[in-house]
Amino acid sequence: MRFEKKYFHWITNNAVTQLFRLGYLKDVRLEREKGTSTRYFIHKSNRYPRRDIAKIEKIIEMYSADHITRSCGHRAEDLFFIALAGRGFRRAAKKVREFNGKQWTETGHDLDFVFARDDISYGCEIKNTLGYIDSEELAIKLKMCEHFGVRPLFIMRYAPKTYIKMIIDAGGFALIFEAQIYELSQQALVDMIKEVLGLPAICPTAIPDGIIDRFERWHVRQIP
Repeated sequence: MRFEKKYFHWITNNAVTQLFRLGYLKDVRLEREKGTSTRYFIHKSNRYPRRDIAKIEKIIEMYSADHITRSCGHRAEDLFFIALAGRGFRRAAKKVREFNGKQWTETGHDLDFVFARDDISYGCEIKNTLGYIDSEELAIKLKMCEHFGVRPLFIMRYAPKTYIKMIIDAGGFALIFEAQIYELSQQALVDMIKEVLGLPAICPTAIPDGIIDRFERWHVRQIP
């Protein structure tokens, strides 16, 4: 993630994997009782990596806990709902599988929200995760927006330019906020995530005006 503005995650992953295959790196795999295993890549000259790995692994287990991931999702939804409402965007629906008299039956997916202003409706997805939205899920959600007759609004921590182009080509807007959002009570965890892992994380009391400004300026240009 430190390089994601320049390289997508999978490009960095391919580079690291190639260095491993060439023998410049060695790896350590740790299995978990719950969730995915962790694979650490270490320079071949590092003979004693276990202490650093244990420190990192503890933090990963903390932020991967179910109650933390759920609270992150809810916190981002709450803050963006408040921010959009403050600019006059009304929530027309939540957990949307039916809108404008149309039902979505092709898959079990739903849209997080539908917001509306100036007679323009937006099918909104909020993704407050360190990883990117799954490409198949993105394609389905864009198809849902088309089905419901709403414009896509994808609010995401980050996304590859190819994904952003898909959203733009569908007549929508990708609102990127970069740092993963946590509850105020998780400040100590966020400090560890930033200081030890170097990952983007914050405990904001509100969404900065500049982030919402980007979307509102674009919205105004869409008004007939």
